[in-house]
Amino acid sequence: MHKVLIVDDEKEIREGLKTVFPWAECGVAGVHTAEDGEEALMLVERLNPDVIVTDIKMNRMSGLELIGRLQETGRFTGKTIVISGYDDFDLVKQAMKLGAADYILKPIQIAELKQVVHRAVAEIREERTLEQNQRMLENQLRQAVPRLKEEVLRELIDRAPDPYGTTRIKHRLKTLDLEWMLEDRMVLMVAEVDDAAALEQNKRYKREKELISFAIGNVAEMVVREECGYTAELFQDKEERWVIAISRRPHVAQSAYAGLAKLLIDKINANVKVNMTIALASSVGEWNRLFDLYREAIDTLELKALYGGNQLLITDEKGNDSVDSEVSLSNIKEVLDLIRYGSESDIREAMSAFPVFVRTWSLSSLREIQGRLFDWLFELIKEASAAGCKDPWWEGNLLSIWDQIEQFDTLESLQNQMTAYLLRLASGFDQRKPSQNLILTEAEKYIQAHYRDNLTLQVVARQICITPVWLSKLFKKEKQVTFLEYLTRVRIEHAKIRLADARFRIYQVGLEVGYGNPEHFTKTFKKAVGCTPKEYRNQRGIADE
Repeated sequence: MHKVLIVDDEKEIREGLKTVFPWAECGVAGVHTAEDGEEALMLVERLNPDVIVTDIKMNRMSGLELIGRLQETGRFTGKTIVISGYDDFDLVKQAMKLGAADYILKPIQIAELKQVVHRAVAEIREERTLEQNQRMLENQLRQAVPRLKEEVLRELIDRAPDPYGTTRIKHRLKTLDLEWMLEDRMVLMVAEVDDAAALEQNKRYKREKELISFAIGNVAEMVVREECGYTAELFQDKEERWVIAISRRPHVAQSAYAGLAKLLIDKINANVKVNMTIALASSVGEWNRLFDLYREAIDTLELKALYGGNQLLITDEKGNDSVDSEVSLSNIKEVLDLIRYGSESDIREAMSAFPVFVRTWSLSSLREIQGRLFDWLFELIKEASAAGCKDPWWEGNLLSIWDQIEQFDTLESLQNQMTAYLLRLASGFDQRKPSQNLILTEAEKYIQAHYRDNLTLQVVARQICITPVWLSKLFKKEKQVTFLEYLTRVRIEHAKIRLADARFRIYQVGLEVGYGNPEHFTKTFKKAVGCTPKEYRNQRGIADE
């Protein structure tokens, strides 16, 4: 319960407010009074009230002076409500500038004052809850064990293990209850807030950065360990990216971990309100390979500039960086493209992530899960109908579909039934599927026309009305290259043409073909051609003046 101090030089008003107003309904237990600002200052020292209700004009020390003095001393952290007549509204403005929380005009209406006091008390409670959370965060950060865990985990990713340090590392892992890391192979992913440097310029983000980071960790912990039940360790690297090392379960496909990463992105978007990109290393490894897996993931994160952020980026076994081409079952547009352009094997492969997809709902009732699946299927049916599915078998049949879903009560049987529905929808597109070569031709035309621009997979996909996942799949399937490899190939070919023209400086060539960073252009050119742009010119007898 809270305490209130009423300050007014008119005894009738002062005592009337104390006795008539329903303070208890506002969560107030103690009500005290003062006849002017000077007396109020002394009572504030002794009583430490939560709310002060003061007249703006009084003898000796006015309410305005009182607020100013309270601000100077900094000892009062509660809320101040000023009472004023219509003629004194300029004084109210001054009071608000000095930190008054609210005001009420004379004559005082009990209902209006009740609203104002309720609001002030609610704000106090909210602020104290935030302060309490902040203290809890600080206490947790001060705990020794998490800090020691972070130190040893950072050591694993910051430098390759050496024979002399192996014994020490193993001992520390055992001591800190991380012995499972010595026994299991691990999947590694690294999560990074998008545009973090730009966000640092935002005062709110800068002020709450620690809380935001803590919230991201909490969400990741909940998703990885509690919702999906993985054995894992989560920690931050030196750049404050979140690193997640997960015990690799036997017989679990890599696509399941991709699904986990996408679920994590969705949860962070919804709960923390920040965009985040996750890089998933392509291979698995024991504790002494975490350094290599981490480097691979960090290199992949840099591809945000080409593929866009707030998504999962992966590397294939050959080390080719790309956007994840696994279909997200939670993204209806991607599922629609799956049934429009994919084969039966594509659909069955995508549905292997069905168990993780269902767990994202955090539902425990079979009826709720069945209902959510029906809603998901109904949304997909509407999209398929709008896209021209020619076999509207669902029309007048929705109740029958619901009856069928109700017949299944295991995850496996529900997965099989949903897969059957997707295959049925796909059959309605079989005769109308656009040629995959035609889609790629449109993409290639756009890339050839805009390779100088800051192209990403998302940009090109949007231009040709297809989801990024399926454009990525088509490049890999039909061209045997990733989107980035194709874009790089186009840019390098145009760079060769310009390098043959001595009028262009090398940095100008880079800019002309879409590389704003000269070092990145040189590195990319050498990787593709086998020599630097300068060496390429020298081989052809062209000087870069």
